Amino acid sequence: MDFIKDINSETLVICNSNIKDIIMNMHILKPIKFMNMVEFFHKYFFDYDENTIMYIINKYNVRYDIAKKYLDNLYYVENKQYNISKLDFLVNLKKELDDNNLLIYNDVFKNYLKRIKIVLYDIDLSDYLLNIFSNYNYQVIGRIYKNYNHSVLEFNSMSDEINYIANSICKLIDEGVDPKLIKLTNVDSSYYNTIERIFSLYNLKVNIPNKTTLASYPLVKKFIDLYENNELAIQDILATLDDNNDIYNELIKIINKYIKYDNKRLLIYKLENSYITSLKYVNGIDIIDYLNYISNDNEYIFMLGFNEGLIPKNDTDNKYITDNLCNYIGLNTSRDTNKIIHNKTLNSIYDIKNLVITYKLRDDKKGYYPSNLISEFEITKIPSNCDFTYSSISNQIQLVKLYDDYFKYGYKDNNFDMLNSNYKINYNNYSNKYHKIDRVMDKLTLSYSKMQTYNKCAFRYYLSDILKLDIYEENFSTVIGSMLHYVMEKCQFNNDMDTDKYACEFLNDKILTKKEKFFIDKYKVNLKELLNQVLLEKEYSLFNQAMYEKKIDIDYGNNVHFVGIIDKILYYIDNDTTYVSLIDYKTGNDDISLKYLKYGLDIQLPIYLYLSTKLGFDNVKYPGFYLQKFNIINKDYRLVGYSNSDKDTLSIIDKSYDNSKIIKGLKTNKDGSFSKNSKVLNDQEIDEIKKETEECINTVINKIKNNEFHINPKVSDGINIGCEYCSFKDICFKRIDDEVKIYASDFGGNN
Repeated sequence: MDFIKDINSETLVICNSNIKDIIMNMHILKPIKFMNMVEFFHKYFFDYDENTIMYIINKYNVRYDIAKKYLDNLYYVENKQYNISKLDFLVNLKKELDDNNLLIYNDVFKNYLKRIKIVLYDIDLSDYLLNIFSNYNYQVIGRIYKNYNHSVLEFNSMSDEINYIANSICKLIDEGVDPKLIKLTNVDSSYYNTIERIFSLYNLKVNIPNKTTLASYPLVKKFIDLYENNELAIQDILATLDDNNDIYNELIKIINKYIKYDNKRLLIYKLENSYITSLKYVNGIDIIDYLNYISNDNEYIFMLGFNEGLIPKNDTDNKYITDNLCNYIGLNTSRDTNKIIHNKTLNSIYDIKNLVITYKLRDDKKGYYPSNLISEFEITKIPSNCDFTYSSISNQIQLVKLYDDYFKYGYKDNNFDMLNSNYKINYNNYSNKYHKIDRVMDKLTLSYSKMQTYNKCAFRYYLSDILKLDIYEENFSTVIGSMLHYVMEKCQFNNDMDTDKYACEFLNDKILTKKEKFFIDKYKVNLKELLNQVLLEKEYSLFNQAMYEKKIDIDYGNNVHFVGIIDKILYYIDNDTTYVSLIDYKTGNDDISLKYLKYGLDIQLPIYLYLSTKLGFDNVKYPGFYLQKFNIINKDYRLVGYSNSDKDTLSIIDKSYDNSKIIKGLKTNKDGSFSKNSKVLNDQEIDEIKKETEECINTVINKIKNNEFHINPKVSDGINIGCEYCSFKDICFKRIDDEVKIYASDFGGNN
């Protein structure tokens, strides 16, 4: 940084933030202004704001990130036609934005540049940048690197690699090195869990840059749900939220910043793409970026993952302006950029005095090759007799692994005798039984799906909803289900039968494969057929009022809630009686039988029946409650469920009940009785279902509050329904004596 001392006149230094921080910490009073290259572009060419982005989103119907990508590439085109569609699109877009006064120009900045000196520090100039700075008094100053020699350590596994580093750090601290002078680098997210797990065994804290989206927090999820699906004012929505936490304050910051644009899509996007970074430990070990970090000779740096694909961090030809277009505007191709990165990576490594470089041959999932830079270094394999001084817990874990090798494969590691003589391990002695945890439940939000999980196996619920080990991943089936609900709600609520319009609206931001697009077209046809069936249902019913996607939240007190969303509630008021029917759309093969009602299993329809009692209707009678199934194989869209055996009540939903056109399996015999396939219940049986369902909910709530999470998968007729599709089989080690046999039973009527 010697060039700083020679600066005596006003100077603009363009560099990265690390360089800026180093210069600022020199505490030398100089007439310097700092910028990075992005800031320079925004001053030199133009800037933009959210109004610009929203214009592109609305005009071209693209996502926020795509609109921003267009804007960030506008800097590279001139006001001319290239006869290349991608570049000409940018030229025309820039003109369009100019015509609408959506780009912000700084007219005085170029004049400012003419009277000052510009220093470009550690910046590689493409022809494009040279063309810009050649008009001004500029100087390029390259970073001066030192030249220390290093070797690379090879490890069989990621765990071995991290254990070695943890031991080495403990040794440094034992020798009096301040933890603040110890850094990790080249650490990507694949290392985070292993580092946290193993370092904790050594009582070491690492400042892992965990970032969590604001929208993933329950409070913000609730705000988005109410904001997106209701017409409530933002202030009214905020009044329903707990305002006594940091997440609420972050939510308010985003709202205050973007509410002025009066655009729901923008605000929700910002909430979904704003991050909360975990707090740093005061004496925690930092993770640094070796490319933009200048270490001092007192620091100790550990470079992990010296593997192919992790280092060097190569550029790829997947930008908007691809390699075949770079020559037209003077930008470096990805190949040019990768040569620069290759050299800069090596120089950055040689620049660090106290550096330990390591790589692994495998982790828990796959094998790895060393980096293509490995030929520049000598490889050293660490001997297996490791230092066991610093973590007793880690040593015992290591001993168990050595037991595995010894008893399963007859291999005796060099460290086996030493560890075995110091620790007593009850090897191969394991109980999978759940031992009751000491947990005070602060809140509980239960739903049908969560209750179904608990009743299938309480331990499965514990892993999924208490420990949060079950990661939700959207797949094509969930996309189809969500599209179905979205389209049917929009069509019926807006009295608009254009299913294609709402399907395209829902799928706007979805990325689909060719195969998925093929099936989407088939499902769009099915949506039209389903809607025609719904219109037919109206012809045979007396219902004249409806609710769609009705969310019902039952408050049991003490922050305990049961929540459900009923897709469609039809109702008809005749004098003092309200007739109510419930319909839920399903893309799967859900069982509507009531044979497991007493076990709280397969009771989605009974739960909706119970939830409907909280709607505030007086003197309610239920003509029926049903599922309406939707798939491309079976195109029978008739309602499947339970109907009222009282024909006067039943006729409210279906005047054709003698040979029903809208309820599957419903018909009467010649003597007027219902056929054996008709699923009918009388009013008393319907009341019993509501009562038993409420008891099931209360039972589950009490068991969860009491921390009853035993491994108890339910088995019926030899089929283990508790373990079906369970992703935790490798955790619970279920045994035969854990299984709970359940027995199907009839409930009233023809079920």
